[in-house]
Amino acid sequence: MSHRRQHTPSPKKGNPKPLSNGETAVASSRNTSRLLTGAFTTLVASAALTLAGCSQAAPEPAANDSNGSASIAPPTIIKEGALTVCTGDSPPNIYYDENNELIGVEIDLANALADNLGLDTTLAEYAFSGLIPALQAKQCDVIMGSLYIKPEREEIANFVPYLYSGTGVGVAKENPRNITGNDDSLCGLKIVAITGATGASAAEARSEACEEAGKDPLNITLIDEGATAVQQVLTGQQDAFIDTSEIMGFYGQQSDGAIVLVGDVSDKVRIGAATLKENTELNEALATAFETMVDDGTYHAILEEWDVAGNDITQAD
Repeated sequence: MSHRRQHTPSPKKGNPKPLSNGETAVASSRNTSRLLTGAFTTLVASAALTLAGCSQAAPEPAANDSNGSASIAPPTIIKEGALTVCTGDSPPNIYYDENNELIGVEIDLANALADNLGLDTTLAEYAFSGLIPALQAKQCDVIMGSLYIKPEREEIANFVPYLYSGTGVGVAKENPRNITGNDDSLCGLKIVAITGATGASAAEARSEACEEAGKDPLNITLIDEGATAVQQVLTGQQDAFIDTSEIMGFYGQQSDGAIVLVGDVSDKVRIGAATLKENTELNEALATAFETMVDDGTYHAILEEWDVAGNDITQAD
């Protein structure tokens, strides 16, 4: 399916249907990253949530048209006039809306990068484990699928970092406990996190730090669903929810700001656009396009639109 798109952040199109098998390092558990199928405001009113099932990859790539003149061509890219992007399941950064269209902050970033290069965007979806093999097989030009930049990956690919991922603290917008982030303001409070997720580890570490400082430890509750954790914070059963900053941004949008991310994102890891090691021309072109997006405000506008400004890669770690 092709359609012309302005490369500014796309509007949120209803409620998402999640993808499957995404990377979960520094992130929440698989259950946490499930996304809502009903309106979040209905959840807040009824204190009940319905979670969506997983969606399989669509067999045909989706394309978005560019208005510009292409600055690169084959063999630097595999298809004339298009940047072919391998993407995987990484909610909430990338997910299906109710119209079965991929949306999310990384989709908008991919479109903006392609637009800067004068190219259309073609999205080729793979299971997360298939992203790097697909790139190596030259089934796509670049991976943009919440791919963490790790030393072993840098041996086979070049990266243009475009987001941080990390741990965030979510509270009700009234913030009655005056929580300021993943810091001593959490000491002695009721904290909810997801069993087995990095947020749970972060809560345990903060609790130990509180005790070492002579303060009360955190009262930690571990559950299996991120949506339920949000509900407990909004109804006052818990004081704060610790999980990924992306998850907090997503729930903030779905609740019309009823839950907010407070303080700085901690335990950061970089996410980047991966290209083949030998394809230095494309890597350099993407890096230049990204710099342009930063300079003209497009990058920050996209992050603000998706409530992930705390994941701004241009800010010091």
